[in-house]
Amino acid sequence: MDLHFRDVSDYSDLKEYISSAKNSNKKIYIEIGFGSGIVLKKRVLREDDVQHIGFEIKGKFVKRLENFKTKWLVKNLMVKTADAKYIIPRFIEDNTFDKIFIYYPDPWWKKKHKKYILFDYYFMADLYRALKPNGILNIKTDVEEYYELIKEKFINFKHFTECEFDDFAADEHKSSFEIKAIEQGRSLHKLALKK
Repeated sequence: MDLHFRDVSDYSDLKEYISSAKNSNKKIYIEIGFGSGIVLKKRVLREDDVQHIGFEIKGKFVKRLENFKTKWLVKNLMVKTADAKYIIPRFIEDNTFDKIFIYYPDPWWKKKHKKYILFDYYFMADLYRALKPNGILNIKTDVEEYYELIKEKFINFKHFTECEFDDFAADEHKSSFEIKAIEQGRSLHKLALKK
């Protein structure tokens, strides 16, 4: 997306949030592209000893999560209207996240949109760098072709090891997107990778 071309923030609030979590020896999880936020909300409420971050490019979804934070007095969540491909390489230090969640990224079917595909080798390297040692990257998609492409790219990348999928919130709760995929008969694919 072109979101970052309008972005003049220095993300000091994000850096302070992460620094505070590190100083308190708290785990830090990030969900990239949280959409309606159903799974993120469940994870935040249940794992209140973890500092959670959510990046989403659609401002209306970020606003919903901000309202959720206010209503439930949530202190362990920061959400940003942000493009992770821009923010992570510029503002996130090495070995920051214990877990990264990326669910149902857009496969960008049209040839002219292929440049927007999330999983290129630069972004994969950024995710690897941002994860702590033994940190886990959880990925879900309902597009088999995209799942195979992602898996092949990570095999070729050679820095991650496949492991057991590890997100109770995604296993116990379905996002509205996931419910729609199931109703339409699409298969769901999960991939978990350890640094």
